[in-house]
Order: sequence, then structure tokens, then C-alpha cells
Amino acid sequence: MSWSVGLGGRMTFAKLLLPFVILHSFCEGSNQPPRFENYFFSTYLLIYEDTPVGSSVAQLRAIDPEGEPLIYGVSGEEAMRYFSVNKDTGVVWLRQQLDRETKSEMQVEFYVSDIQEVVKDKVNIQIGDVNDNAPTFHGQPYAVFIPEDTPVGRSVFMVNATDPDQGTGGSVLFSFQPPSPFFSIDGARGIVTVIKALDYETTSAYQLTVNATDQDKTRPLSRLSNLAISITDVQDMDPIFTNLPYSTNIEEDVPLGYEVRKITAIDQDLGRPRGIGYTIISGNTNSVFALDYISGSLTVNGQLDRENPLYSAGFTLTVKATELKDDRSPSEATVRTAFTILLIDKNDNAPMFNSSEYRVRITELAQVGFALPLFIQVEDKDEGVNSMFQVFLTGNNSEYFTISPTAVQGRADIRIRVAIPLDYEQIRSFSFSLYANESMSDHVGFARVFIDLINENDNRPIFSRPLYNISLPENTPPGTSLLRILATDADVGTFGVVRYSFSDEPDQFSLDDVTGWVTLRGSLDFELMQRFTLTVLARDGGGEETTGRIRVNVLDVNDNAPIFQKEAYVGSLRENEQTVQAVARVRAIDEDSPPNNLLTYTITSATAFLSYFRVIMVEGYAVISVTNPLDYEQIPNGMIYLTVMAKDGGNPALNSTVPVTVEVIDENDNPPEFSKQPYIVKIPENIIAGATVLLVNATDLDASREFGQASLIYSLEGSSQFRLNSRSGEITTTALLDRELKSEYILIVRAVDGGVGPQQKTGIATVNITILDINDNAPVWRDEPYNANVVEMSPMNTDVISVLAVDPDNWENGTVMYSISPENPFYTINSSTGKIRTSGVTLDRENSNPRDTVLMRTIIISAVDRGTPPLRASVSTTVFVNLLDLNDNDPTFLNLPFVAEVLEGLPIGSSVFRVQVEDPDEDKNGLITMALQMGMPRLDFYLNTSTGILTSTAVLDREQIGQYHLRIIAYDAGKFPRTSTSTLTVAVLDVNDETPTFNPRVYNVSLKESVPRDYIVARLSCSDNDAGLNAELSYFITGGNQDGKFSVGFRDGVVRTVVGLDRETQAAYTLIVEAIDNGPAGSRRTGTATVYVEVQDVNDNRPIFLQNSYETSILESVKQGTSILQVQATDADEGENGRVLYRILSGNSNNLFSINTQTGLVTRGLRALDRETSSSHMLEVEAYNSDEGSMRSSVRVIIYVDDANDEVPVFTQQQYNRLGLRETAGIGTSVIVVRATDRDTGDGGAVAYSLVSGSDRKFEVDVSTGLVTTVDYLDYETKTTYLMNVSATDQAPPFNRAFCTVYVTLLNELDEAVAFLSGGYEASLRENIATGTEVVQVKAQSADNLNQLTYRFDPDTSPAALALFKIDSVTGRITVTGLLDRERGDMYTLTVVADDGGPKKDSTVKVSITILDENDNSPEFDITSDTSVNIAENTPMGKKVAIVLGRDKDAGLNGLVNFTLVAGNMEDVFKITTVNHTYGEVYVNAPLDRESVDRYLLKVRATDNGSPPRYTDHSLTINILDVNDNAPVIESQRGYNVSISENVGGGTSVLRVMATDRDIGPNAMLFYYITAGNQDLTFRMDRVTGEMVTRPAPPDRERQQEYRLTVTVEDDGTPPLSTSTTINVRIVDENDNAPEFPEEEYVTVLSEGPETVGATIATVTAIDPDEGLNGTLRYAITQGNLIQTFNMNSITGRITAIKELDFEISNGHYTLVVTATDQCPKPALRLTSSTTVLVNVLDVNDVTPTFPRAYEGPIEVAEGQPGPRVLTLRASDQDSGLNGKVEYSITGGDQQNEFMVSPVEGELRVRKDVELDRETTAFYNITVTARDLGTPSRNSSVVVGVYVQDINDNDPVILNLPYNTSVSEGASIHTSVARVRAQDADSGRNALLTYNITAGNQDGAFYIIDTVR
Repeated sequence: MSWSVGLGGRMTFAKLLLPFVILHSFCEGSNQPPRFENYFFSTYLLIYEDTPVGSSVAQLRAIDPEGEPLIYGVSGEEAMRYFSVNKDTGVVWLRQQLDRETKSEMQVEFYVSDIQEVVKDKVNIQIGDVNDNAPTFHGQPYAVFIPEDTPVGRSVFMVNATDPDQGTGGSVLFSFQPPSPFFSIDGARGIVTVIKALDYETTSAYQLTVNATDQDKTRPLSRLSNLAISITDVQDMDPIFTNLPYSTNIEEDVPLGYEVRKITAIDQDLGRPRGIGYTIISGNTNSVFALDYISGSLTVNGQLDRENPLYSAGFTLTVKATELKDDRSPSEATVRTAFTILLIDKNDNAPMFNSSEYRVRITELAQVGFALPLFIQVEDKDEGVNSMFQVFLTGNNSEYFTISPTAVQGRADIRIRVAIPLDYEQIRSFSFSLYANESMSDHVGFARVFIDLINENDNRPIFSRPLYNISLPENTPPGTSLLRILATDADVGTFGVVRYSFSDEPDQFSLDDVTGWVTLRGSLDFELMQRFTLTVLARDGGGEETTGRIRVNVLDVNDNAPIFQKEAYVGSLRENEQTVQAVARVRAIDEDSPPNNLLTYTITSATAFLSYFRVIMVEGYAVISVTNPLDYEQIPNGMIYLTVMAKDGGNPALNSTVPVTVEVIDENDNPPEFSKQPYIVKIPENIIAGATVLLVNATDLDASREFGQASLIYSLEGSSQFRLNSRSGEITTTALLDRELKSEYILIVRAVDGGVGPQQKTGIATVNITILDINDNAPVWRDEPYNANVVEMSPMNTDVISVLAVDPDNWENGTVMYSISPENPFYTINSSTGKIRTSGVTLDRENSNPRDTVLMRTIIISAVDRGTPPLRASVSTTVFVNLLDLNDNDPTFLNLPFVAEVLEGLPIGSSVFRVQVEDPDEDKNGLITMALQMGMPRLDFYLNTSTGILTSTAVLDREQIGQYHLRIIAYDAGKFPRTSTSTLTVAVLDVNDETPTFNPRVYNVSLKESVPRDYIVARLSCSDNDAGLNAELSYFITGGNQDGKFSVGFRDGVVRTVVGLDRETQAAYTLIVEAIDNGPAGSRRTGTATVYVEVQDVNDNRPIFLQNSYETSILESVKQGTSILQVQATDADEGENGRVLYRILSGNSNNLFSINTQTGLVTRGLRALDRETSSSHMLEVEAYNSDEGSMRSSVRVIIYVDDANDEVPVFTQQQYNRLGLRETAGIGTSVIVVRATDRDTGDGGAVAYSLVSGSDRKFEVDVSTGLVTTVDYLDYETKTTYLMNVSATDQAPPFNRAFCTVYVTLLNELDEAVAFLSGGYEASLRENIATGTEVVQVKAQSADNLNQLTYRFDPDTSPAALALFKIDSVTGRITVTGLLDRERGDMYTLTVVADDGGPKKDSTVKVSITILDENDNSPEFDITSDTSVNIAENTPMGKKVAIVLGRDKDAGLNGLVNFTLVAGNMEDVFKITTVNHTYGEVYVNAPLDRESVDRYLLKVRATDNGSPPRYTDHSLTINILDVNDNAPVIESQRGYNVSISENVGGGTSVLRVMATDRDIGPNAMLFYYITAGNQDLTFRMDRVTGEMVTRPAPPDRERQQEYRLTVTVEDDGTPPLSTSTTINVRIVDENDNAPEFPEEEYVTVLSEGPETVGATIATVTAIDPDEGLNGTLRYAITQGNLIQTFNMNSITGRITAIKELDFEISNGHYTLVVTATDQCPKPALRLTSSTTVLVNVLDVNDVTPTFPRAYEGPIEVAEGQPGPRVLTLRASDQDSGLNGKVEYSITGGDQQNEFMVSPVEGELRVRKDVELDRETTAFYNITVTARDLGTPSRNSSVVVGVYVQDINDNDPVILNLPYNTSVSEGASIHTSVARVRAQDADSGRNALLTYNITAGNQDGAFYIIDTVR
């Protein structure tokens, strides 16, 4: 049956009820009525007003003792309008919307009937409040008028708004939106306060929006209202001038009364502007201007003159504008400005010189441009074009001088400069006139100038000829007068007397110093010097010098006979030579000049065959030839002696002869033999250079001179320290010996007879020369750096390397001991030999210990000798060990094991991860290959074996498989590969579906307004259940931070202050902070938190609860201390004053509750709650600051007590075990049953089961029965055990939970196939490899891993392969068992079978083995190959010089031969070319030089192309034959640069030129000459040693600063070869000249005063002819610089004044002593000169009267009293006379002439006939000026502040009465009606007003605030 709606429903109810009533009447005696069981019949039923219509609000429960069916219902018209009841179930439904604000509770009657009887009961239904009403403003619209001078902190208005909701929803807080910088509003009371100074002129009105917001935590509501604040104007602005700035120009002759400008000012107060009065405050010198007080017109009031010093700079008037009151009296509002007036000039002044006459004396040496030391100043006091004039000079000889400037404007200093060179000998004095002419004829200035010249030595002596040339024969006798020189000087007196001298005194000539006669005093020799160039000095009486030159040409006479280059000549030839043979070349030299030195040669005698010889001339040599064959046996001893004569061409002729020995060569058959073998000699190391060491002697038994004893030539090899006389056999030293450089010399002495080529015989002897020693050398390392290769893991005593340190000392002193320092555990060293071996400590190349790594690779060796005392090598040497690799390391995974995370849905082929593997081994040992071995639960991936990149092969689905476990294997490519395996876990990630959540969502923070910037306000805690970037949060402030006072950390969520806080500006902030995760764009999620920030202040506010009342419900079973609710009151104050304390005043009689005094947190008290005793409690809680304080408030707290579900489910076991579950169990298999019980009843006792964790989605539990079943397939290989956590939860709040664990183990079964790790194997072996060698190792695996795998060869494998290889059944290693022969078979294929004993089919794999050939034959050289060849050193490049032949018995590449030069081919002089892989042809590849290398021992290598290649070496000797081809080589090929000091003594060594000649014998004998650049013979050179020294006359830098000399070195060869070089000799300056000032005294005149600061006093200059620092001058003032008035530029010599010149300090002049000092680097050798600078000072009035202070006061003077004294002023003036006498006057601030000052005593007082009035003028600034009596006078001012003290002499005046206004009859108490304004002209307490209502206030309806500030 269903209920009807509306009235019909009620009728039906009545029809139904009637039978029940009748039935009840029949059964009344025996029926037991039903009764309600619901708790709310005895308490109340709470229904919230926002419960939707149609919602179930309760269920009526009743029981009937007889168990009869029951019918439920509701009665009452109002109750039935709101509620309906299901008659069967008793469910109560809401029919009409509730509204707590309309009706907060109702009494509803419900009934229950058992058909016989109806039972009714009433329920008190409480309507629960929800925040459904926004605050409502009262008294709108809001508007208020306030003056602009309302002080900051003044409350100006109060808004009122209420909210009918309860609790926080009814508590209203006010705020401005947006915040106002000028006003704040009290959040609780709505009081509007001024927080910043107002300005009517800036803003006259404010429109503010007030936001009233309730404090509901979940859904706060708000409403806006407008507040209009109008600002009224106050006279608070000073006036301002318009049209600024004020400046103008007027002509100096304008008439009196001329209007200059009209000045205008306005009042800035725009409400009611005042009139302005104008006055001149200062700057009106002599009152030449007048200013109209009202109009502001400025006019001329006195005569102007621009040239007057008082007026020339113009006028700067200080003008004051004063606002005028209504009575035209001045107010206190004033403004000042400056008015600049400049006078325009008129032409009324003529130019004028500063003196009528000028005199000066100057030197005749004054240069053109020299400025005369005259102070000439001309001035026209007019300005501009009126001051322009021309200056010129006239008079005799005036053309010698110029003036500048000639065109002048205003004033100028006239400089007279020399225009034409002066000469005392021509004109001795000058006089002329100076004129200054203006355009006006009567404007002329005039002055006279007189100049006298000072005689100077300004002329040098002049020679009559620049060069005197004379020629005379070389036999001219000494004492002969040669010529007379003459020099004249144009100067007069002693300056014109001339004396003569030579600059360098020559040995052959003398000079008379007076007459100038040159005389020969020594013999001449044309052959020594053909020409003399003499430098002659002519010096006058003033020291001036002039140089001249005399050239003496020496004429030759025939006085030298020819001289042969050699004393004798030897020639040779073989007997029986058929052709003409040249046997000798002779040459003689005649030092005479042509024709005296033209020579002819003849043979004057011969011991035999004279007619057979003849002489012919070839290239200047006399060549002796034999024209007919000779017979050796007819010549005694084989020798013919000739005499050759050379005769010159002189008259008479001179001659000389030379013997020529011709040796006839016989056959050579006996070698020379030395007398000793070997020669042993000991010499001391200090033997001198050139000393004889030994005389060696060899004999030759041949009879002929050619091959016999006389033909022997000795040569020496082994050291350049010794020289051997090629004929005598004498060995001498060539330089000083040093045994430490070499202790023993082994010299090879060769004696070569006259044989040629193969016929030549040589004798060899060894000379052992021992140098006696001392111990003075430490060991020195050789062959560094040391690098050694050592195979890691080498055994003990493995050779590493040998180090060598050499000590040049002998015996024990030279014996070196070695040690390893610091100690190295890996190596040992033989202390004697230096051999390093391994110590036996393991060498591991891959050792990760940094210290061991360094020690294994670096060995530091020390060396010390055994001398006494022992000497140690200055540094240790380091052996760098390169550890060669063994394959002893497994591959290492760098990033495994690892969990790689990928998003589900990843497309097939996507890269998932890159496996990184390293093997510290090298080459193939470190070459790694990777493979994917297995994957659990599936292999959905592919691994690139080389790159390690893992890609997906299936679309990943996190719901199916959340994690993969992949097994990866890595193996290297070593001969015996090493492997490693690891696991990669691939975790499949979910998408971004979690929202960031703050915990808590609301933060309450209190801050002091004085917290610093960057202060941490709050640390926000926000979490996102996503992972990775989806859980990475970024924080932003999105609300409440309009003025940017806070910031939040982008990552850390820390809220900080950005700037300082100001509580008066804003007392609280509500910051909205958002956290945004970093998920993919478009799917990011946001969480929000609120941060409440409170700023604290003083204690002037009561604590205010945030809610009008508090209500909450708690379970009766809560424990002691459980938080119930927290009351919260706010206090606008801060610190202790704002700290709120809480206490319970009433309602807590049994101490059921306690409250935290600090936080307001209400908790359960000592006694437990009992809902049956009391279902609710009403507490009164008080908030207060302190026990004594009056600031407190209270609130009502209602706590409802609810019943509780207090039993927890209990499992029958804590852990349930299911062991041995088969891994093949199907889906749905029952595993185990868990069971839990709960002693509660109903929903509280009903238990629901769930799997919490550990199931891996393989199991599920039935929610009601607890049966655990499988939901997915199991796999033992993936996971063997599961430990699951199961919960049991009851079904009533608080939903208690219990937990147990379920442990399941799986049983493994053989269900997986065997798989090899590789799809195939390949290997290569060389033939003849040893048996037992491992070929390869195959590996397979079974995922079940139950049985041991076994390996075997498939029976189908070929028998030949089975005979050669075998396989280990356990390890899978295949090894060699027979002899491999590539010729029998080069490829074998093996089939391997792997078996695990399971039911699945066995797996097989193919192994391919390749047999490689070996290179086992080396190349062989043919017997026909060259072994030794001879070539000349000038053999051209590219010429073939030798050939070799080689073959290799191998075939293919192994048999192809290539030739290379592997040793002895220094600098690649030769190259070899392979022809047809058989021949090697040797060519010359670079120029040969016997002097560098005379023999090459080449090693030719024939190499085949095998791998590894085999080779054979062959020795080839190439001998280089000599030619004469080397010129001398100077050590410094680029020349020499040398410096010597001037004035050095004669014979001082300058340098030594060193040259060498790689040739030997005469070709290496060198001679040195200076061939150019030594014209003045300053230097001379030793021809033999090459040492260059100075001659007796020293060099003079001032005469010549640098010499460029050409030096030629010539050998004694035939023809001779020579080389030249350049010597640049720089003459270094010596400080031998002192500075010189051109003037002894400098004079200048200046007037004292500040304008002298920066003025240039003088510039002094000195001259020093030295150079560099010796000629660099520094100037300084050493005396007379009083109080450091002057500064001198130390470089330019410019003297400037840095302080103003003062006549009083200087007594009229400054005498400065100035020095010039050169800067010689040696301070002790510096030279100094001094001069005097005289500065004359003219006195002026330059001291201004000075007051002690610029401002005096303020000084109080009472109003209304006649003539009171104010102050006595004193000003001081340091000038004397009238310049220091001071008079006083009032110059400003006294517009009404109310004050006076005594002109002499300076007493300031009010005039006797004047009484001051404070209301007219309350304050005066009186300007008093002190002026001295100087010309021009100087003055200064002081401002005296006079404050007029008030007396109460004015009545108050009401400003705005009568006043009409209206007020609403419903206006609340305290409503503001009107404001009465009054003022009193007095001040202070005299102006303090009190207001009273004196009439008309019937019944006291109004009141007035008695005191208004």
C-alpha cells in the first residue's frame, strides 16, 4: 500500500485508523502496546536545514511484546507538512525544505500501532544550521566627509553587517577589496581608520568597496557594499610661483622705474585660494630694485653700472610670496624663489695696460717663439663686442718680436715672443711702443717696452775646410810638418779664442793646439794602413766644439818582397804517367800595391829532369806540371827537389824562392805500424790547453816517399778535446779538460800512407787517456723517460726495466746505488745494476685502489753514489709502467640491477632502457656483447646486443603486468670469454590521475610585523600519490597576495615574506596557494591550501571569538585527552597583549572537560563521558589576555555525546599458511579460508574481508566468507612465495579493522623448455694448435632449474670432427683432442645437444670451427746482395747506390717480401724501394755531408706479409768520401748585440767572435778582421783569437751612440772561404751631465684670493743631454712652500697654486727653491740643479665677516610687551684695518620694521614703540647682515628665529552655526548627527576648546563629544 499525496492522504489514514481503534477496544484488557526504541524520543533529532526534500532523515524503530506487525505514522498538520513516514519500515522522509533562520526547532508527534493500540510520542527536532545566508549590510548607503588633515590612526567610520547563520557561518569579518593604501578596516568591528596621510589636492574623494564575509570553513559567503569618503580641503599647502624660473637681462643704463618683470604666485589650496603678497628677502644690493607688494611688479629703483664690482655678476634676488589672510595680513604659508638679473653692457670704457712701462733683459740665445718674462695685462672693462680691441707694437727693430694675442676681448695677458733670431753682436738693445686701439678713436691704451740682450757663446768654431786631404809616401820621415788646419769663431772676447786637439790621439801624428800644424811623428807602412782619417776638435773659450777631418793617404813603395804562402811545397805523381800531370800548386803574396805586386814564377833548379817540368798560371796559382813520364827507379829515393822563384813588378824588382819536392809514387805493399799498441797515459784534469799529451810514431817499410815513412799522415778520432799534428804525431789538448764531463778518452790514431783507394794502407793505434778525478758530481739519470710494458699478474722476479744513472766521478765516487723511494710493494730493484723486477705482489691492471694504481704504474727511483760524503741525484726518476692486459675481468654492468620505469601503452619498438656494461680489460678482452637471457613473466622486449638498447615488442599494459624481471648476460670477446649476468626490472607506470593534497588544507600563522625579508612564514606539506614527475609539485600563490608581500618556494613550498610587513596597513592576509603537479601538459592537477597570516599589534582590543557559539558531537568512548573541538578567539593586538588564553567558566562541574589555556582546544577530562547520564553539555568558555586584564569575552560551547562502536574484529589466527600450492593450479582454485569475529552486533558486528597487499593480483578474498582463491596463473619461475595481508573491517563507524597474514608457497614443476644462450657459435683455430686447447663454451639454461643440464654431440656429427674435438658434459666446454692440419680440413661443424631430463624436446645448437694457416718461413737474402759500397759526399739525390735480393718460401701473402731500412739510416739519408717483392734498390734520399757522417751502417730488413710477419735482417755499409765544401761558421749567425758604457778604459774587452770550420787542417785555420764600420778606430780586433777591445780613447755616447761593425772570418784554405757577421755596439749612457736651468730666477706677481687656486705660477724647464733615466728629469719644490700652498708637476715643471695665496701668511711673497734631478737608476749617482721662483702677492680684502652659526634660535619673546631684547650678535673678520671693521644691519624678515639692531654692538631687539602680536605673526626669521668696510666690502648674514609666546587674548569663534540637519527616527544610539566646528586664534592650551549643548536638548536625546582634537 502506498501513501496518497495531500489531503487525500490524510483521509486514507483516517479510514485505516478506524478499524485499529475498534480492534483496540475489543482487546484492551489483554494487549501490550508497542514502544519506541529510538534515542531521539528522549533527547532530540538533529536535521540540517540544507537536507534535500525526499531525503531519509530517520527511521522509527519500535517493538511489540506480542510480536504483532506494526504501522508507523506522523500526526499534526505542521509535522505532516514537513515529514512523511513509511508505515511499514518507519523511514521518515523530508517533504518540505527546512530553514533554520525561520524556524530553528519543532515538536513532531510520531505514532506506532500494533492494530490494537496506537502509541504516540513527541520528538524535539533541532534544525541544524548551514551557512546559507550571506552577511547583510545595515544603514546603507555609506558616506562620510573628513578633513584632509585627519591624523593617521583616526577612526572615521564604522560599517555594520550581520549574518543570521550560526557559528562561523554567522561570524562576519570585514575587508576592503581591493585593499586601500589610505584606509584600513577592522575585520571584526568594521571600523574604518586612516592609515596614510591624506591630501585634498591629490585626491578629493575615495570610493571603497567593503567586503563582508562569514567565516564558514567550507563555503564562506560574502557581500559587497560601497563606502564613499569625501575629503574636505584644509589650508595646508604653501603657495607656488608660476612661470619659473625667473631670469632676465636688462641694459645697464635703463632709467629709474623701468619694469623688469611681473612675478606671480598662486595658492595650492584649491578649495578657497588666498591672495598673495610679494617681498624681496635678499640679493637687492643697494636696494636698486623695488617689488610691489600686491601686484608683484619688479622695477628699477637705483642707478645701474655693469662695471661696478657689486653689479658685474648680476643680481640674484630671493623673492618671497606670502598667502594673505582675509584681512590682507600675512599668513604663515610662504614660498621663496630666486630671480636672476644680468646687466647688458654699454661701451663706456677704454682699454688700459696694467703698467705704463715694461723692462726686461734676455739672452741672445732666446729661440724664436721664446716668451719674454713680462707680466703685461690689458683690459677693457666692457663686455662682449664693447670690450673688443686690437693690440700692436711699433718702433725701431720691432720686427724682431711678435705679440699675442693681437685681437682681445675683455682682458688678456699679452705675450711678447721672439720672431727673428737675436744676435748680440748685431743689436744689443730694443725699445718700442705698445698700443691697444678700440673702434672708438678716443678709446686707446699705451705702454713702452725696453729689452736688453745678454751676450752668450752662441757661435761654434768653423773650419776653413770640412775635409783636409793629403797624400805622402810610406817612407816619409817622422817629424815632417804635413799641413795646417784653421778654424774661426764669430764670437768676441774669450768666446772667440780657438784651441785644437785630436779626438783620438793617433800614434803617428801630432797637432799644435794653437797654430793647428799637423806633424808626422811615427813611421808609416802602406801595408799596415793605407789611409788615416783623423778627427780634429776646435774648441772656443766658451767650451763649444766643432769637429773636422784630416784624411792622410799613404802611397806605396816597393819595399816588400814576394812571400810564398808555404815554406815548401810537396807534389807527387805515379811513375810512368803518360799524360801531362800537375804535381804542385804554389802561390806567393806581395803586400805592395800594383804594379809592385804583379808576380812571375820560374823554376830555377831541379835535382833531376829539369827539362821535364814547366810552370803555368791557373787562377792565380803557379801550377807545376810534368810533361814526360818519369821512372821511379832512376830517381834517388824517389824524390825530385825543385826551386821555384817568384819575382815582383817593382823597379828594382824583388824576388823570393821556395823549394818544391816532387815525390814519385811507387807501389804500396806495407802498412804503417805504430811503436806501441796501445798507448796508455794519465794526465791531470787541470792540464792547460795546448799542452803536449803524447807523441805517437808509426813506421812504413815502403822505400818510396809516397808509400813510405815520409808519406805518413796522422789523424785522430774520438774527441774534439785533443788535436793531433798530422805530420809530427804530437797530440795536444785543444781546451781545458773536465774529468767530470769525461773521465777517460779512448782515441783512435790512424797513420795513412800515400796509397789511394784500395791501395791505401792504414795503421791504427789506440790511445787510452785517463783523467785523474775528484768527487764533485752527483749521479745524473740517463735515457729518461723510462717506459716499461709489464703483463698484469706477472710472477715474482719478472724483469721490468733497467734504469741507469751516471756519475762522472771515478771509482767509488762514480759507483751508483739505486733504491725505490718511496717504497713500492709491487717492485724491487737491484741496488747495483738498477734492474727492476716484480716483487710477487699481484699486479692487477684493473685494481680500483687509487694508491695501488699509482704504485703499479709509477716507480720512483733514487740514485746515490758511494763517495764520501755520498752525493744524491738532484731529482728522482720515474719509471712509467704500462700494464698489459689479461682477460681476467668479467664484464660489469654499470646500471644493473635497475628498475626502469615506463608508461603503460608504450608503442611497440619504443626504447625502454639502455644497458651499460664495461670491462676494464683492453681490446678484445674488453669488447662486450650482450644478450637477453630470459624475462619474467613474459619476454616482451628485445635487446640490441651491441648498443644495449632495450625495446618493447608488445604494447605494455600495467593492469596485466606491472613489472618485468629480465635476465641479461654480457660476455667479452677474449680468447677465453668471460661472462656476467644481471637483472633489469621494468616497472610499468600509471598515468597522472591523483590530485595534489595539502595536509592540512588550512595554515594559521601569526607574524610580527617586524619580521625580516625572506622570513619563513609556513612550510606547506602537500603530497601527490602519483610517482615521478606526476608527483613533482610546483607551488604558486594565486590569491590574497595582491601587493606581493609573500612568495612561495617553487619546489619546496616554503612561504616567505618578500618585503617588510606593516600591520597598520594590513593586519591579516589570506593566501591561496596552489600546488600543480608536473604531469603531462593538459592533464596536470591542482591542489589548493589556504594560509592565514596574522600581523600583531598593541593590547587595545578584547579577544573576539570567531563564532557566536560552538557545537560538536563526540563519542562517549573517547579517551582522556581526546580533542573535541577548538574554540578560537582573535585579538587584534600582538605579542603578549594579543596572546589569548582560554578557560571554562561554567558548565563543567564534574570536570568532564578540560581546555588548553593556550590553544582553546577542548579535550575530554579526567572523568569518562556517559551519554545516558547526560547527552549534551553546555559550557561557557572565556577568552582573556591575563588574569588581571579587563579584556575578556565568553562564548557558549555545546557538546553532544554520541554512542560508539567499540569492538574490533578478531581473526582466529594471526597467520594462515598454504604450503606447496602447485604452480599449474588454474584460475579460481581455492587456497585457504580466513575467519574473523566481532563481538559487536548489527553493522558493528558484521565483518568484511579484503586483500590489503602482497597478492600481486594473483589472489582475491571473498568479502563475506573469507575464502582466498586464485585470479591469475601462477609461475614458480617468476615468484615462489606470497605473503599477503588480509583485513577484516566491521560495518559501523569508526569501522574498526583487524589484520592477518596469509603465507602461500608454490610447488615447482618441469614445464619450461631448455634454451641455448646463443643461436649459434663460431670459432677460429690455427693449425698445429696444442691438444686440450679450449675452442668455445656453449651455455644453455632451463627456467625450471630443477635438474642439472648435460651436453653432448649429436650422433649425426661427422666422424672427422668427433675425432678432433670433445665436449664437457657439465660445463659445455669444447676442446681440441687431435692434431689440426689445415691442409686436411679447414672447416668443421659440430651439433651440440642440451638436456635437462624434462618432458620437453631437447635443444640443439651449431658450432662452426675454421682452421687458419700459419706463417712459418722467414725471408732469405741472396748471396749476390751488396754488403759494402763507397760513394762521394756530393753524390746527387736519387742515384742508386746499392741493391739487395730476398725470397720467402711461403706462398700467398706469407711469401711476398718487402724491404725496409730499419737501422742506421740517420735522418733518412737513404731510401729503399721494393721491386717485384724480390729486389731492394737503395737510393740517395738527402744531401750527404761527410763532415756530419762519414759512414752509414744500414740494416736492411726483408719482411713477408704474413700475420704475424716474419723477417730477416741484412747489413749494408756505405762509406762517404770527402770534398772540401765548408766555409767558416760564426757561432752567432744573426750577429752580435753588445752594449758598453761610455768612458771605459782602453783595452776593455767588448766581445769575442767565435767561429768554427768543419773542415780540417789549413781549411780550418781561421783569421778575424773588422772590415767596415770602424772609421774612427774606436775598436780593434785580434786576428787570431777574434777578441775585440777598445782603443785608448774611450767611446763617447754624446758623440756617437751606436756602431755597426762588419767582422769577416776567413779560413786558410785554397781558395779561402770566408763568412761575415755584424756587431751592433750600443754605447750605454753614463750619468755624466748635470741638469741645467736656462734662468737662475723666475719672478711672477699675483693678487691674493680664491681666484688664484688652480692658477699656473710658472713653468720651469731644465736640460740634461744624457739619455734615458739619466736624462729624465723630475722637478720638486724643496724650500719655501708655506702650508703646502703650491703643487709642482714633477714631470712638466708646472707650478700651480692648490690653495689661495694669502698676503697675511706669506708677508707679501713666496720664495720657492725648485730642483731638477735626473733619474739615474743608482740614486747615489743622481745629479741635481736648482733655481729660485719668486711669487710676489698683492693684498686684497679676502676675509668675510663670519658669524659663529648660520642660524640662531628660536628665541622666545612674549607678545604684548614693548621693546624686549632678543639677542646680541657677534661676527669676526680676520682682515685688518677697514677690511676687518664690521657693521650690522637688518636685511630681511622684518617687513613691518618691528625690530632694530645696533650697527656696532650687534644687539637685536624689538623697537620700543612696537608690541608683537602672535596671532598676526607667530614666528620671525630676521636676517642680520655683517658687512666690513673694505673695498669692495664683504658681508655675511645670520638668520635669527624669534618665536612669539602666546597669551590668552582671543575668544573662540564657532564656524558653522547655525546648522540644519535631519536624522531618521529609527536611527540607532550613537548615530552621528552633525559636527560643530570652532576655532580659537590662540595656541596650545589657550586654544583647547570644550563643547556643551546649552539649550534645546529636550529629554537629553542628543549628546555632544565635549572635547574634539
